[in-house]
Amino acid sequence: MIPVGIFAKPPLPGLVKTRLIVDLGSAKATRIYRHCLEHTLDVAQRSGLEYQIYLSQEYDGEPFQEEQYNLQRGEDLGARMTSALRDLLAAGAPAAIIVGSDCLDLDTRHLQQAAQALADHELVLAPALDGGFVLIGCRQANSQLFRAVTWSSPGVLERTLDNARRLGYRTSLLETLRDIDTLQDVEQYPELLAMVASS
Repeated sequence: MIPVGIFAKPPLPGLVKTRLIVDLGSAKATRIYRHCLEHTLDVAQRSGLEYQIYLSQEYDGEPFQEEQYNLQRGEDLGARMTSALRDLLAAGAPAAIIVGSDCLDLDTRHLQQAAQALADHELVLAPALDGGFVLIGCRQANSQLFRAVTWSSPGVLERTLDNARRLGYRTSLLETLRDIDTLQDVEQYPELLAMVASS
């Protein structure tokens, strides 16, 4: 079975959804992130795949009180994903998947499609509208896949694909999904607008 690693942060004011704080304040930004995080955990639980949580720092509050988690390790996001992929593959799985925790478009079918694609591809990606990706699946943990990627920039996906071509990877692209990063993103989801208007 192909395991899934969920990259997350503790849902603490000022730590999450910092780009939304200017428009909504830290309390509402945190509430939005928590909603996205709980959605991601629910998707993983319903997918039928095993999953592990990788937190950016230690935290024992909700929704992690009933969940075991690992700490992310590495100087940047590429190093942290490479480390997590090594962990997930160490038990002998043929491939592993990593997802972020701020995409309400993510559903069980995306995880299942990624797992299926990894049967005959070295890499699978679900692009994000902002030029990054919300899901990555690999058959090996190669740090060169993330060489010279400028994280949180519009060129993340393109640079990752360039690196994959240099490595000779066969790559499968899933449908493009939306991360929740800006007020414009929030406005696409009635449940988030209701959350913003409620208090």
